[in-house]
Amino acid sequence: MSCPVLRIVLSTFIISNLLTAAAQITFTDERFVTGPLPTNVVSGDFNHDGLPDFAVTDEQAGSVTILLGVGGGQFAFAAQISTGLNPTQIVTGDFNHDGKLDLAVALSQADAVAILLGNGDGTFRQGISIALDGNPYALAAADFNRDGIPDLAVLEHSPANTFTLKILRANGDGTFTRTQAIPLPRAPVFSGLLVSDDFNIDGLPDLAVATDTTVMVFTDSSNGTLHLHSTVTPPKTASIVGLASGRLTHGAAPDLVVRVFDNVNETNSPNSEYVFLNSGSGTFHLLSRLPASSFGGSVYVADIDGDGLADLVSVGGNFRNPGIDIANGHGDGTFGAPIAVPNVDLIGNLGGLIARDLNLDSRHDLAVAAVQGLGTGDEATHVLVNQNARTNCVPPGSATLAVRICTPAANAGVRSTFTVQAAGNSPAGVKRMELWVDGVKRAQNFSDQLRATIRLSLGTHRVTVIGVDVYDSSVKMPIFVHVF
Repeated sequence: MSCPVLRIVLSTFIISNLLTAAAQITFTDERFVTGPLPTNVVSGDFNHDGLPDFAVTDEQAGSVTILLGVGGGQFAFAAQISTGLNPTQIVTGDFNHDGKLDLAVALSQADAVAILLGNGDGTFRQGISIALDGNPYALAAADFNRDGIPDLAVLEHSPANTFTLKILRANGDGTFTRTQAIPLPRAPVFSGLLVSDDFNIDGLPDLAVATDTTVMVFTDSSNGTLHLHSTVTPPKTASIVGLASGRLTHGAAPDLVVRVFDNVNETNSPNSEYVFLNSGSGTFHLLSRLPASSFGGSVYVADIDGDGLADLVSVGGNFRNPGIDIANGHGDGTFGAPIAVPNVDLIGNLGGLIARDLNLDSRHDLAVAAVQGLGTGDEATHVLVNQNARTNCVPPGSATLAVRICTPAANAGVRSTFTVQAAGNSPAGVKRMELWVDGVKRAQNFSDQLRATIRLSLGTHRVTVIGVDVYDSSVKMPIFVHVF
């Protein structure tokens, strides 16, 4: 089944950067009609042409729409694939180990996860349907057993009103085996409250799962079995509505941001976003609270202004607070006041957002699935192209996992103090960049961009940049520099 995508170009809008009064972050907003009820979005280079693409689920149409990047932050319709009833969550990964990105789609009314196998040209074919015992309302992918193939974690709500975290181990041929089922307390009514990260810094992927009022952190063992490690309970919480992880300080351990209803009985249903810092071992302490827009929504961590520090991106979830807020990070787990991005109407948004450099200019752009008023004809997927955040290093294409060192050049002569600027990319994206000098790690950044100033002694040194993709595959680029 195919259909044209209606593209509507809106005016450029501007938000101020609180940290630098003279600087302003600008976006262009382009809307793509991808169905009557878009619910979630995921990015990947589905046709291996070096340009990031994305896929959007539509709950009402029962389909996934593929939009292929054509350069400059522009996208073109490629395919619309039928999935079954009520697709809500979507992740990408090479599940059959053939070098092409596939899709896993949670079908909330079919009690199943549909696997769509990529053909490598932006089209997909039907794979298996993984039958579940209830509604899959959250989905994440991670390589739990470290075999190089991403597995799936599913939050499931059964007809008996029980909640379970299930681990589905990838067999390498597009099929999965259920290996673990962990009973959970009552979960929130909101979907997507499941994130994967290495919370105890042991090199293995872990999971943070939001229940109704508590976040449960499960850490992975060497054999891929998850165990409850710690819990996080935001104060004065009626219900958790958003969950994100990211390095909010300069440490290597990922922190948590939890968005909550403070009191759903109040007329305005005020929200808060609580920042919990990681001790370094996967336990957390409350650092601060940010006031959030009223009623619902979700939260994400990304470097939007290009200063190398994590910012918070908050998405409204109801007609009471349509739009996007951005809070600039200070690098110590604190943030400036959230700034509303004007002219982006996200009424009824169900939480799907990605932050990625979509036009390969080293700035992080946004794509968000939004309902602008159900039944009004304004439902759309927004592509917000970042216009003037700080630039660093133009990345390589996304066709393969690769890194690029923009400065210094190979075999360059440099002063004793100099700056390394580098970038990485891969089909599913790069999550970490590392800088090594003469076999010693000197810096890292949990992003696809790296900028680090270092000081070296006189002589010749080997400088190596390593890029790590979202599923922990890595690539390195070594050069020699001569300090004079």
